[in-house]
Amino acid sequence: MVTVAAYTLLGLFLAVLQTTVLMINPMWIGAPDLYYVLVAYLAYRMDILRGLIILFPVSWTMDVLSGVVLGTYPAICFIAFVLLKFTTVKMPVRESLYQVPFIGVSYLVVSKFVYLILSFLEPGVLAPWSWPAVLLRVFLLVVLAFPLFRLFEMVNRRLQGSLIPFKMLRVQGGNRYRQEMEKK
Repeated sequence: MVTVAAYTLLGLFLAVLQTTVLMINPMWIGAPDLYYVLVAYLAYRMDILRGLIILFPVSWTMDVLSGVVLGTYPAICFIAFVLLKFTTVKMPVRESLYQVPFIGVSYLVVSKFVYLILSFLEPGVLAPWSWPAVLLRVFLLVVLAFPLFRLFEMVNRRLQGSLIPFKMLRVQGGNRYRQEMEKK
């Protein structure tokens, strides 16, 4: 339960950071989709139930803060989660070799799929598809995936261990003078 709460807060922080600081305007092509790295991490590391529980408030927040057509961000998150979860289940290659490239490829596939669906449902709302802009976003996503994965792994290690290290709780016993002399 602590893991779900921690990653939900981290995802909400990424959503707010992305929509306030990193997105100058909605059409700016230099805005990285940080939430998508969290979606990929959850697909790689979490079970389905916990991943979906974490993704619900994060995708809802993204949808409220920057969604043009309501439901777009939850659709992107859930489609990407399922796509990444089930394509990497029995991958014979070491996970460090395919994780980040799969993020970029899945982002392209999901973005194009959602764009096609929305172009049928709301044709006047969308900006024209631009390969250079999409490829720049994929590049930013792949570059930022490395530090964000490290951050997520650090949080995961911290949550798997105790919140208060055992060394801090342990009472020092014995003669301190003798212990200092043995160290020298």
